[in-house]
Amino acid sequence: MAAVMNVLKRSLTVSIVRGADADGNTVTRGYVYSNVKPNATPAQILAAGTALGSLFDNELAGLTVIERASLTNE
Repeated sequence: MAAVMNVLKRSLTVSIVRGADADGNTVTRGYVYSNVKPNATPAQILAAGTALGSLFDNELAGLTVIERASLTNE
């Protein structure tokens, strides 16, 4: 039997550089976008995240995707 994973829910976090703290460490802020389509490809999510990041005044620090999925046997 093969294991099958079905994505039920996705969210995308866009991290934006907000500056540096007193020690010189980079300070970021994350903006979470829920309800990312479960069938969206990684390239589509990357394009959307990059586009969203470009709307901010500061530099894009990174993108994170969180998935909730069901796992079944087939």
